[in-house]
Amino acid sequence: LHRVDRRQRQMCIRDRGLGLVAIVTLGLGLAGGLNRVSAWALMAFGVLLGAVWLRRALAVVPKSLRPPEEHARRSVKPVLVRALVLLPLAVPLAVATFGATLPPGLLWADEAYGYDVLEYHLQVPREYFQAGRIAFLPHNVYAAFPQQVETLYLLLMHLVGSPHAAAIPAQLLHAGFGVLLVAALAAWAAPGWPRLLVAVVAGSVPWLAYLGCLAYVELGMLFFAAVAAGLVADQLQRGVRTAGGPSLAAGLCAGLACGCKYTAVVLVAGALGAAWAIAMHGGLRKRAVPLGVYALGVLMSFSPWLIRNQVLAGNPVYPFAYRWFGGAGWSEEQSEQWRRGHELPDDRDSLSGRVRIAADELFGSGMFGPGVWALALVGLVRGRSRRSLCGALWVALGLAGWAGCTHMPGRFATVIVVPLAYILANQPFAGQRGRAVLVILGALSALVADAKLVKLLAEEEWRLRRLTGSSLTWWVDQTEARTEIDPINAYVADRSARAWLIGNAAVFYVLPEVHYTVVFNRDPWLEYAAGATSGEAIDWLRTRGVTHVVFSWAEIDRLRRTYGFSPLVTHAWAAELQQAGLRPVADVEPGLDMAVYEVLAP
Repeated sequence: LHRVDRRQRQMCIRDRGLGLVAIVTLGLGLAGGLNRVSAWALMAFGVLLGAVWLRRALAVVPKSLRPPEEHARRSVKPVLVRALVLLPLAVPLAVATFGATLPPGLLWADEAYGYDVLEYHLQVPREYFQAGRIAFLPHNVYAAFPQQVETLYLLLMHLVGSPHAAAIPAQLLHAGFGVLLVAALAAWAAPGWPRLLVAVVAGSVPWLAYLGCLAYVELGMLFFAAVAAGLVADQLQRGVRTAGGPSLAAGLCAGLACGCKYTAVVLVAGALGAAWAIAMHGGLRKRAVPLGVYALGVLMSFSPWLIRNQVLAGNPVYPFAYRWFGGAGWSEEQSEQWRRGHELPDDRDSLSGRVRIAADELFGSGMFGPGVWALALVGLVRGRSRRSLCGALWVALGLAGWAGCTHMPGRFATVIVVPLAYILANQPFAGQRGRAVLVILGALSALVADAKLVKLLAEEEWRLRRLTGSSLTWWVDQTEARTEIDPINAYVADRSARAWLIGNAAVFYVLPEVHYTVVFNRDPWLEYAAGATSGEAIDWLRTRGVTHVVFSWAEIDRLRRTYGFSPLVTHAWAAELQQAGLRPVADVEPGLDMAVYEVLAP
């Protein structure tokens, strides 16, 4: 095979390899067999397979399909010019690498400083690590989300022997998914300048480096989606005669994207499949075969997460579809609270309001960069192929799904970077002048996107210096220092203590044993206390070995304004509990807006 095919094949191998490692880790975790020995054994087995493959590859000396004169032309190509064109990628790569080496929770303000990471992306694998198995967590609904990427974070925790020691490697892994994403997009572009243009324009989209600093899941989802889209693009180019294997492979990759995030079911598997169905050659009967195989592949690779939820929670898509499937630890009240918490405010929940949000997020924020939109539009006009049509339909369907099925955070729309990149790659590059114009425009747009990233990082540096007097650079690889300054660790110094947290769910750094409840879950103590006296509520804590109670008042107020919170929890109720058997910890800072109480013996 020629070089392009080899690159595509390597992307497919990485795609399915990472997916397989996650699914095997899931199986080991559910069986209680995941530990440091089994984790390293899994890695050793992978290295062994890689060595066997490398030996076989080196044993065959490939014969070039290029004529000698083409080799001569390639030897004198302006390598320096290409390097200069790619130079803008150094900024997002540096930002993602630097940001990923900072302890979770320092970046970014618009993402609430990675609150989701401390609440579930890393916290849930930490709980699995401490429990020695993957199990249902009735206090954290996000643990029931597909965890294709979080399972790899769990594997890292076992490899290094500590959840906190794995925090920065987990962020670097997520940033690495971004690199694989750009490589996959480039692999399905034509060799030469088209591939270069796709790499520099797609790789400079600010969202990619921005998210790469956090232990999120979006870049993993986008990588799996990019490989699926590349396989679909091949199908469109070759027709439906090879429907079996390639269609199944595309479905498997799209299903792995669904295993990263529920939204990928609509925005990747559904939107890509629908766009492909419309853009495909042939009549309805001929289209049905590859699409059916594709759907089978999606179901096969997504099914481990559906089966896990069915077994652990009684609902394959928990916490969704409660009306039809039910679900452990859930109720109609929780389902309704979830629905309310994930819809737009009334003043923005209209067609015009959603259009304004889309304009702000897609164009006004600068997080997608100017080049990916402008050059994709040029590619759509100049390309005029079924591949371009499929990409354009995917963009339209993806945006419709994002606007209609979510509360429209900008990062949920990052999936459209994949079809935009494939539209960009599918335009003719005939003519030296036209090629030069496209490449120059791509490099200039990348520089504009780089300026956006540098500005964001500078703002974070200024904020940190103003609040703490320290620089971001001081915090590189300082996860232990970040753990030490956690206020709960400071005020509940006894590591054998057991604290009951009200409001706060970002507990990744908390060292004493804690019970927390995500706002959408049912807190058993609050449910009991709603029908009990203050004294009975304190006795309930004592019988369960709880030594401390922590009220995070600022977080309680925020949750009450947004998602809703128990009306029982007030300062007056806390004062009643204090009279019944809680003693305030005296050294809590007055301005911390957090109350820590010790549970007194009867």
